[in-house]
Amino acid sequence: MSRDPLPQPDQSLCSDYRQLVVEIDLAVSQLIDKRFVNLLHCRPGCTSCCTAFRVLPLEAALLRRAMPDREAIQAMVGDDRCRLLFEERCLVYEQRPIICRTQGLPNAYIDETAGKIEVSACPLNFAEDYQLVHEDLLFLDRFNSRLAELNRRYCRSAGIDPQLRLPINLVAPSR
Repeated sequence: MSRDPLPQPDQSLCSDYRQLVVEIDLAVSQLIDKRFVNLLHCRPGCTSCCTAFRVLPLEAALLRRAMPDREAIQAMVGDDRCRLLFEERCLVYEQRPIICRTQGLPNAYIDETAGKIEVSACPLNFAEDYQLVHEDLLFLDRFNSRLAELNRRYCRSAGIDPQLRLPINLVAPSR
């Protein structure tokens, strides 16, 4: 009998991950409410950022458990689209990975080597000439650090390389 390459994380790890998701969702919601309430074009059916991301083994394991029946999965044409879309809707929206939860916003990272803040933002929401200010930015470093630590815990218990990143289209079964 072969061992599951992505075993179910233990309850403590699942609880810690859910807490991280709650905090990220709250930060996203607060940023939208305070800064972008009528600006974002993100709506159900907008799938421009739904690409074949890579996710950490922890999120891949959690995502696999959230998958609908194999028959419900529609494999998208081309490898750049997420296979978890069905009629332009995410089949696992409530359990989507952290990277998907922050898309569309001006995400910021501190590049300590260069001594500057790196920002990426959806061009549908923020035109190239849009002047983002510090209060507009969703700083992800603290969330990413916690996610990396949770992933290390998971990988240590599962015997997986914590540097591994899995394409979401491999986590999602094809039709």
